[in-house]
Amino acid sequence: MESSASSPGVVIPRDKLKIFEIFRDVGPEGEEILKTAKLAHVVDTKHGVVVTTTDETYTFVRERGCKITRIPNLCGVRVKEFVVNIDGLGFVITEEGSLYCLPLWDMPPTVIPHLVAGSLAGKKVQQVVLRRKHVLTLTQSGNVYHNISEPRLIGEDNFDSQEVISIACTADGLYVGLTSNRELFEWGLYELPEKVIVDTAPLRKIVGINHMIFALTVEGTLYSGRFRYPKPVWTVVMKDLKFHDVTTSGSDDVLVAELKKDNIRLAVSYRGGILEPQVLSISPNVTTSLDELFAEIGQSTWRTISAKSPLKPVTLGDDIGALWVSKENLDVVFSVEGKTISAHKCILACRSEYFAKMFNHEWKEAQGYVIDIKDTQYEIFESLLFYIYNDKVSFGEDEYENIFGLMMLADSYCDLKIRQGCEEILIRNINEENAFFLVRHAGLANASDLERNVVKFILNKRLLEFSSSSFDELIELFGVGVTSKILKAELDRG
Repeated sequence: MESSASSPGVVIPRDKLKIFEIFRDVGPEGEEILKTAKLAHVVDTKHGVVVTTTDETYTFVRERGCKITRIPNLCGVRVKEFVVNIDGLGFVITEEGSLYCLPLWDMPPTVIPHLVAGSLAGKKVQQVVLRRKHVLTLTQSGNVYHNISEPRLIGEDNFDSQEVISIACTADGLYVGLTSNRELFEWGLYELPEKVIVDTAPLRKIVGINHMIFALTVEGTLYSGRFRYPKPVWTVVMKDLKFHDVTTSGSDDVLVAELKKDNIRLAVSYRGGILEPQVLSISPNVTTSLDELFAEIGQSTWRTISAKSPLKPVTLGDDIGALWVSKENLDVVFSVEGKTISAHKCILACRSEYFAKMFNHEWKEAQGYVIDIKDTQYEIFESLLFYIYNDKVSFGEDEYENIFGLMMLADSYCDLKIRQGCEEILIRNINEENAFFLVRHAGLANASDLERNVVKFILNKRLLEFSSSSFDELIELFGVGVTSKILKAELDRG
């Protein structure tokens, strides 16, 4: 057993648990347990699991009444997350990264919770996916394992020596892994992983339901993949829409998606093995939490619910960000492209050396007047101020020209933090649409890491045909400096 912190902590509010039928009418014993619940996981209307602040684990099973069972083998274990299917087979990932096999309801009484052994013994687990009898495990070091009773390692060399950062599988044996390079690999039960290109854009996220995998690109296109002999089939989901994020439940064939525009949340059903989604709900303003939405449409949790302090500590960063929103006590006005934008001198001066010098020297005599900013787009300058207040980029990750413009402005203002933040976003989202733009302009912002990564992307994707492109054509397309770097990189590749 792993040691547990015994001091009581915050608990899940009772009204948050009551949105699930399994936690209603639970009797005096159940009510006492739920008063101290710090973790909860719901499979359906009849099955749930709770961990208390003293690290005792209980199952809730609704038959004729509510049957509550304490699990001795998990008491004292610091549970982080449950992964459970409808048949009662489940797993527990602990705070320390250990993995427990967790037979619950509808399992023989001789089968008890136990630490997973074999080649997974001692490994720190990051993610487990479970679809009926198909189990896939990802460790914190990026290794993927098949099965649990006899775990089988799928070596890194099967993923082009890349680290796997996320996994998913279906009940009929389609397995997928997303790598650190945002590439997708797929395989069957007795097969080795193969890279599959579903889109020219890198992938942001993968999730699964019983008979389908979903892959979301950084540009917002959503694909579904399903098992079919001899190769899985990938198709675009609702091709007229662009998605910001997608989520699924571990025990229900439902997909919840957030659209990129208008802050709309869409819930669709694939229940019964259907291939075309059926709309369950559309939330125009995302007024409910994901927990409430999954409870409403399927009485299941999309992940293990954890207790959080109802009073989140307010940080200095929160207060500074709030000043940007409230627009109170503004004392400096900038004019950019004929439009004005106001800010606080003290905030800009404290968080930007450039503005500190501006207010102390060059524009000190301009107090009470509008400061004119030349040769800069309004939305780029506004985004620079937004970053100073909020420590994040205001543009979407697919708005590469705006992000690049912000990186250029930050470079000219000698703001290394903002420049590096933009460069990291651009590197993470290199694709065939923006590669030539980025490689032509990276040097203007001293973005050497970006330039190097874009050159590598262009060569790996074979976006240039050197046999048909003359040296003069390449110079006309990229300029002398970039062309020389591309040719040298190609020669170094052999």
